[in-house]
Amino acid sequence: MSDLAQGRYCIGDGSFSFAAAHHRTNLPEAENRAARPHGHTFTVEVELTDTELRAPGFVADYAELAPVGEYLKRELDHRDLNALFTFDTTTDALAQHITAWFLANMPPERGKQLHGVHIDLGATTRAHQHAEDESFTFEAAHHLEGLPDGHKCGRLHGHSYRVDLRLDQQASPRRRARIRALLAEYLDRHLDHRDLNAVLVEFQPTSELLAEHMYAWTLDRASARDAAAVQAVRVWESPRRWAEFTQHERSGR
Repeated sequence: MSDLAQGRYCIGDGSFSFAAAHHRTNLPEAENRAARPHGHTFTVEVELTDTELRAPGFVADYAELAPVGEYLKRELDHRDLNALFTFDTTTDALAQHITAWFLANMPPERGKQLHGVHIDLGATTRAHQHAEDESFTFEAAHHLEGLPDGHKCGRLHGHSYRVDLRLDQQASPRRRARIRALLAEYLDRHLDHRDLNAVLVEFQPTSELLAEHMYAWTLDRASARDAAAVQAVRVWESPRRWAEFTQHERSGR
């Protein structure tokens, strides 16, 4: 899609959750309330990564991750986790368990792409946003071609997109401000309240390819010195699903 050096695409799906009881087994109840029986809504984010995309421009179709949610609802939801597991049910240990289940039960191609499983307590994820990210929003429509008949993304629909621009915090505030202004103006003038298929005719507007496009566009329009501060672009198509592009290395920068 671009003249960039090889990059890395990541996607995150944090749309999975389960409600369960547990207690910490290695803590004295008199000193720590987590040792008492209690419960949480556990929100799970699965992160995949790859250097190449599958048609029509996916690391993976989010629908392919549905078995993760089915497993959580079937086996962990509305259960006492201490009755299910012999390990201390911390969020890290539960993430390790779900990782092991993913590798054993999902297609091998997805297993090779698995970058991590994150678990948060509460109904929403922490979004795993980097502290140095600058965020923008725009409202747009799109559809994707080449999907199976009946796939909902083949219909014209829309998203309230959020874009996170990650900049090197060692760059000067003035330089970061120039880059922020550059991307903000582009999103506002060219993508906001538009049909992305009509505007970005050279590629399918998946979140992965939108992230790569915005990364490449920013590097192309910024001065060489300013562009060196650009580290990654993440595009959110919903509050729990995102795609990110970053380069392994820069050529000629």
